[in-house]
Amino acid sequence: MRVLIAGGGTGGHFYPALAVMEELLQRESAVKLAYIGTRRGIEARILPFYPWIRFFPIHARGLARGDLLQNLYVLALLTVAMIETIVVFARFRPQIVIGMGGYSSFPAVLLASMLGKVLPVRTIIHEQNVVAGLTNRLLAPLVDKVLVSYPQSRRSFTRARKVIVTGNPIRKEFFLAQRTDGLYRKFGLDPTRQTVLVFGGSHGSAVLTTAVLRAKAAIARNERLQILLVTGKAGEEDVIRAEFGRAGVDNVVVRRYIERMGEAFALADLVVSRAGATTLAEITSCGKPALLIPWGGATDGHQWENARLLNQEEACALIDEQDILDQGLARLIEQVVSDRERLMRMAQNSRRLGKRRATTLILGEIIALAEGGRR
Repeated sequence: MRVLIAGGGTGGHFYPALAVMEELLQRESAVKLAYIGTRRGIEARILPFYPWIRFFPIHARGLARGDLLQNLYVLALLTVAMIETIVVFARFRPQIVIGMGGYSSFPAVLLASMLGKVLPVRTIIHEQNVVAGLTNRLLAPLVDKVLVSYPQSRRSFTRARKVIVTGNPIRKEFFLAQRTDGLYRKFGLDPTRQTVLVFGGSHGSAVLTTAVLRAKAAIARNERLQILLVTGKAGEEDVIRAEFGRAGVDNVVVRRYIERMGEAFALADLVVSRAGATTLAEITSCGKPALLIPWGGATDGHQWENARLLNQEEACALIDEQDILDQGLARLIEQVVSDRERLMRMAQNSRRLGKRRATTLILGEIIALAEGGRR
């Protein structure tokens, strides 16, 4: 079986794809895997460590709202990307093509759906968010199956042939990591304190990083609390660490990137983050309570829609960036972690919402198509 997955740009698209590819290789040892993405996305940085996945970068960019010249350039690039994708198909000859969303998935899934009319090429798209992105909405009527993370996502795919709720796949490491004294030592954390993991997704969040810096005095005064801050690209790790050092703050640990994020989740008593779909899948699959600050710039407000779903089920506390400015991040965190009963209730509801079998369900759909079915 030859499987081509397309998507990427951000961890929200790429990491679910990686979880599927890792599990697929374990289940089908003879499978051949390839990935289409861009040279600018997270996939270009991560995939060199996975030599068993052939990586084919193409030239693609997303549409820019209100920028006519930029969008004309994007359309010109789409022509280039289609030609590049034709070359990839000629070299790899995929039997199954899976689109994980995002602009770099469009050429591969479109071409595969056209070829599928005359050749045994089957197509799947996966939507991570409650509200579907533009690429997946356009492709949905053309593909064999649409896989979604939430039942509510069906509303975005009324013209699809088949919509199946699978959940959003996450890497197995999130299920395997355990809270141990050795793991606390690895991160330089104190096992007697409550640990709050603060991060803004694969690219980081300047807002969250700045909020922790502004709250450093209040954080330092709380001897029961410690922060594990993952900055991503939102700031220089050494500069930020030095600022905490100058202020005498010893209960904030700063990391630019954590390779095995499942270990950080294992130690977290509370997760403070944006509300990207993959982040929420990780939070709920691990049964973690969360303080969510959705990014308002996300397309179609999808982070707010994702977060509202968890908030309605009492699996998180939901705030906006203005709340941070008005009340301070330290105070908001303390309000959540000081209420043990609420923290436990959010954790239970979070785990109830988690779809730990998402990868298994998705693999079942892939294999069914490879065997010639459209169930």
